[in-house]
Amino acid sequence: MATMTYSSLTQDLKDWMENDGTEFSNETDNFIGLAEQRIVRDIDPQAFTTSAYSSFNVNDRFVTKPTDALIIRHLLYLDSDSKRNFLEKKTDEFIYDYWPTSATTGTPKYWTDYNDTELLVAPTPSAALTIEMSYVQRLDTLSSSNTTNWLTINAQELLLFGSLMEACTFSKNRED
Repeated sequence: MATMTYSSLTQDLKDWMENDGTEFSNETDNFIGLAEQRIVRDIDPQAFTTSAYSSFNVNDRFVTKPTDALIIRHLLYLDSDSKRNFLEKKTDEFIYDYWPTSATTGTPKYWTDYNDTELLVAPTPSAALTIEMSYVQRLDTLSSSNTTNWLTINAQELLLFGSLMEACTFSKNRED
């Protein structure tokens, strides 16, 4: 089977839905994007997992997430012997209850997903230790300028079906 591309997928959507109207054509990017998001969220494939390295900022309890991070799997720091020390994921409430005074520092033990761009750690770091963050990265979405991605190469049928499902919802094609 040949590799699916953005162009072949958009044409398949028009062919399978038997709709080449302007209104439908204008929405094909949305069908594909919604299908990609649903697939990545629901199947969470290991192929999208990667790691990023950084360091704690002394006296700063916030850690910036990589811009392509979708789901944080784990956070760890490397001690002076390069031993990996995993931080335990907790809720925001636990972090604030455990470490209410951010000015007091120590070696971080816990983390929480604070917002879209940051993690919150406790205790507030007292040293600039190297950290490793394992995370599920956002999929490079298909477009006219990005014609293939992991799904078009490895899961063509899934992407086509998901896109058709979104197109059917748009077209209000459902069995009663």
